[in-house]
Amino acid sequence: MKVVVLNVHVPFVRGGAELLAQWLTENLEERGHETELVRLPFRWTPPRLVIDHMLAARLTRIRPADRVIAMKFPSYLVPHENKVLWLLHQFRLAYELWATPYQGSEHGHESARVREAIVAADDAYLPEARAIYTNSAVTSTRLKRFNGLDSTVLYPPLRDPGAFRCESFGDYVFFPSRITITKRQQLLVDALARTRSGVRAVIAGAPDIPEYLDPLRETIQREGLHDRVEILPHWISEEQKLELYANALAVVYPPLDEDSYGYVTMEAFYAGKAVVTCTDSGGTHELVEDGVTGKVVAPQQDAMAEALDELAEDRSLAERLGAGARAKLDELDVSWDRVVETLTS
Repeated sequence: MKVVVLNVHVPFVRGGAELLAQWLTENLEERGHETELVRLPFRWTPPRLVIDHMLAARLTRIRPADRVIAMKFPSYLVPHENKVLWLLHQFRLAYELWATPYQGSEHGHESARVREAIVAADDAYLPEARAIYTNSAVTSTRLKRFNGLDSTVLYPPLRDPGAFRCESFGDYVFFPSRITITKRQQLLVDALARTRSGVRAVIAGAPDIPEYLDPLRETIQREGLHDRVEILPHWISEEQKLELYANALAVVYPPLDEDSYGYVTMEAFYAGKAVVTCTDSGGTHELVEDGVTGKVVAPQQDAMAEALDELAEDRSLAERLGAGARAKLDELDVSWDRVVETLTS
């Protein structure tokens, strides 16, 4: 089968969605499909540019593909007679992040009109797909809530889960992710200033914009955390990432209302490490169970600090939760064989 994987691409921004599209393409090819990854350029500022990208998607024709697999807004607006969606998320700024501090733009007349156009396009064109799969129950719930559409959860696997390992439970927590406001690296740094155990943190990931590093560095300076917080503001190598997972005390991943459990969560579990997340982190709750596979705390500095101290002061707890995390994976049917078969059948 000739399959086109459709995704979007913001120049110089790379995250889990971009990796997933690449891994899907590779696994389709490994299973005998002739596959192309097509990435539509996308920007959301100023808001009026979103309309241009939506129009560009509707005017795009993908031929002679037998199957199109679309993943993110606005790539799923591209018309095709045999299109399925593996929906990672819709345009969050028009939905659950609208009229919140995380929206990223003023709630003016222009933004409101763009939001109306996005919702109208989703209502009109999402039903074109012959099937809609999502990466999590959270994404499915949002799709039903905002657009009245049913979907089926299809969990995304890691590229190479066997590469992850556990070597020790060290004196640092690891937080690998894009550095951006909704991932909440600031919460971890603020919490460290309130810990009593002296636990350290390693934060690794490229910032969406350089300015996102400023408040982190200001807090480190103000609180005297230079010896306890290491920021690697770029994409680290796979080898370095595996090493940091292998020797971490635990992994911290407290995003705001995440669409899925996040690759960070699954990577941590394969490395046998507990995950500290928040009560409002959304999709992480599909894997992280408080006291079983990690710690689920209120999105507050003191609550996060207490969880970090508990793990640092009781390594047996960190080991027990890490073992529970690894055991959780045995309960899940997450594999590329299942994903490819589902999306091409």
